[in-house]
Amino acid sequence: MKYSSIEEVNKIREDTAEKFEGELPSYLQDYFDEAEMKQLKTEYHQKRRSWEEIKEFHQKNEEEFWEDNEFEIKKKGVTHANPIFQDLSPHNEERVEDERDLTASEVEVLKRLCEEDLYLFAVRYFPHYLKKPSSEFHRYLYKKLTFELTRNRMGRDLKLAIAAPRGNAKSSLVSAILPLWCIAYNKKKFIIMVSNTAGMAEDFLTDIKAELEGNSKLMRDFPHVCGKGPRWRSAEIITSNNIKVLALGTGSQIRGRKFGVDRPNLLIFDDLEDKDMLRSPTLREFTRFTWFNKDALFAGGEKGEGSDFIVVGTILGKDSLLNSLLDPTEYPGWDTKRFKAVEKFSDSPLWDEWEELYKNTFDINRLDTAREFFEAHEEEMLEGTKVLWPEGNPYYDLMEIFVNDKSAFFSERQNSPVDPTKLLVLKDDLHFENLSTPDFKESSKKFHFFGSLDPSLGKKKGTGDYSCIVTLARDPSTGTLYVIGIDLKRRSVDSQIESILESHTIYHYRLFSIETNAFQFVVAENLRKISKKEGMYVPIEEVHNYSDKTLRIEGIVPFLKDGTIVFDSHKYKHTQQYRIGVDQLLTFTGDGSDRFDDFPDALEMAFRIAKKSRFRTLTKQTIRKAMNG
Repeated sequence: MKYSSIEEVNKIREDTAEKFEGELPSYLQDYFDEAEMKQLKTEYHQKRRSWEEIKEFHQKNEEEFWEDNEFEIKKKGVTHANPIFQDLSPHNEERVEDERDLTASEVEVLKRLCEEDLYLFAVRYFPHYLKKPSSEFHRYLYKKLTFELTRNRMGRDLKLAIAAPRGNAKSSLVSAILPLWCIAYNKKKFIIMVSNTAGMAEDFLTDIKAELEGNSKLMRDFPHVCGKGPRWRSAEIITSNNIKVLALGTGSQIRGRKFGVDRPNLLIFDDLEDKDMLRSPTLREFTRFTWFNKDALFAGGEKGEGSDFIVVGTILGKDSLLNSLLDPTEYPGWDTKRFKAVEKFSDSPLWDEWEELYKNTFDINRLDTAREFFEAHEEEMLEGTKVLWPEGNPYYDLMEIFVNDKSAFFSERQNSPVDPTKLLVLKDDLHFENLSTPDFKESSKKFHFFGSLDPSLGKKKGTGDYSCIVTLARDPSTGTLYVIGIDLKRRSVDSQIESILESHTIYHYRLFSIETNAFQFVVAENLRKISKKEGMYVPIEEVHNYSDKTLRIEGIVPFLKDGTIVFDSHKYKHTQQYRIGVDQLLTFTGDGSDRFDDFPDALEMAFRIAKKSRFRTLTKQTIRKAMNG
């Protein structure tokens, strides 16, 4: 609704204040959070200053609370007292009846309030979806979506990517309540809903149709919106107020679609990937680079503007599209948020004892035994813990998931696609020092420098492997190896050679190792010829890596942990290539799922030559090789 003047707005505010000078409808108060109720009570007390009135207010409030809220506390398989939640959906007719005494103008005021607040809209029209208190994740969504879809964004499109734990009711909010809000208030003209299969997206659309056809309160307040529209299919509807909603599966064509003169102006991607997609490198690359980047993102037209994108889901793997969207180096224009089911884990050793009981195959009642052990030590075992949604996913339930499948837990509940139990090293294992200080630079003049190259063919620009040049500085007095440089790029063979020569002019390598398996020997030969021609004479050490890569990298882990290898804290914070390299090391598992392992591989080769004996037996062959090199 548009207002013609400020005076009209003020008049409506005064009328609203006068109509609701008493209490707001009780069903709205039931869903107010603590801060909102505090403000409401403060305003109430300001108008009732006598102690008798205040006492009467509190007494009435307490009586109403215990009339409306019943609790049962049972000693059974739960970690907290379970409130008795009633299914509110059958009571929509009763709620309409409760408002029979409200005038049309009062109902209109409530509708206007809901237009500017997604949370109030959800509370008023969809209490059957809100059977449990909202989590931090839900509150963030309500606030964020309300802010973005009610303000003037000056032509800036919304690009929002959110990783939420599995089982946190994200689809109810994003794929049901949000589209219905946009439909009811005509906020969007053409909505596209995408999931990993067309059938999943159609299920979301079925929920929307059910509300438009059967939600009594919605039908009363929005008769021009509800009911079957002119088109009412399983994958496509046009509502009575002429808004189109389309359900599609991942990979379906989006670019070029129109509804009359309107292009899609809201696209909701809810769980757009599944595990089968991630297992196939071909499907992964098609989904991201071909379909999402070149098709879906241009839903609003050739300039890629005019559409709001909301991507929600669970991270299923390191190479998933959602995980890439959360990386600002991959998609810098996106607003992102990552939620974890467990925010703080317990430090109690009792959980180790509990796990032994839980997995004791000699005890046929092991689940009950483990539960009884937990209940006997509940306070200590839950001390210091914090979960995202206590009412929906209590800590005990999450620990059951954890012990059954740790990898799935970290991926689907923590949105951390790497299982820490499979990592070779954690960040706390590494040793960092500031290698950019004047004192260190002065002392490094006496150091010996070693380098290595993990080469790449360099043909697939933008999607191929990285080439990585690592520079180590060895302190001859202590034997400590400092990781001075990590040069990690996608580049051609010629560029790799040029980068090595530039580094050699700075560090004057004692030895420089290059992997010469398969095609890589070409890089070593070209480097040898060019450095000889330029008079730079890079001392090349060819490395043939026949042993298993994981075993080779595992071999340097003890030296990473004991401080023999030291990283530059300054470069890790301020240099992107250096940070990416270290992050490759911190996410390396060696289980075959590592997409990028260029730095760990190059670091192992540099370490191998840096720890070699300084003296070699001189033969005719070694002398000739040194002279030719």
